[in-house]
Amino acid sequence: MDRIPFNLTLQAKMDALRAQLHDTYTSKETGDLLALGVRPGLHEHEYATIESVLSVRGVDISAVQEQRRQRVRTTEVADTKDEKLAGVSKRVIAQFIDTVGVALLLALLGLLITVTMPNLFKQTNRVILILWLLYLLFKDGFDGQSLGKRVMKIRVVHADTEHPCSLQQSLLRNLAVLTVVDWAFALGRKQLRLGDMLARTKVVRE
Repeated sequence: MDRIPFNLTLQAKMDALRAQLHDTYTSKETGDLLALGVRPGLHEHEYATIESVLSVRGVDISAVQEQRRQRVRTTEVADTKDEKLAGVSKRVIAQFIDTVGVALLLALLGLLITVTMPNLFKQTNRVILILWLLYLLFKDGFDGQSLGKRVMKIRVVHADTEHPCSLQQSLLRNLAVLTVVDWAFALGRKQLRLGDMLARTKVVRE
């Protein structure tokens, strides 16, 4: 018996909420209601109220519902793509391998050449430096993977087609490393460096 008043009160609150929603949406322009009706994320009773008001105004509700379903599918596809994005930590480690690790390997190569041919010391240093700089600029243009990215199992791809990064895109995205703010952009939701934005690339997990 104690539950009856509670249920009645709850029902009364729900009815009052629906009435308030109906009054709110009735006061809106049809264009605003159409925008709300196709937007994902509202509660079912909100959609029902919006569609009720639009129906009274002669709007085709089935078209509104279909457009909302399309937007939901588009959002789900976008979320799936976002899930494939490589984390900042993996990218930082890959960058460390490419910058420091490759520099050490090249330095070791230069040392071996210098030991065996001391007269080529100056020329060897210049060549090693040039090779290192060229590697840093074009490293992502070989099937989208530098040495560090292969180790971390991540890849640079075109933002739209997801084809592996080209040499031109690699040059463009890695030139941006020279700017101070480049990596700050990677902390955003899309995890895109400034270089990625310029080259229209993104880094994904394999």
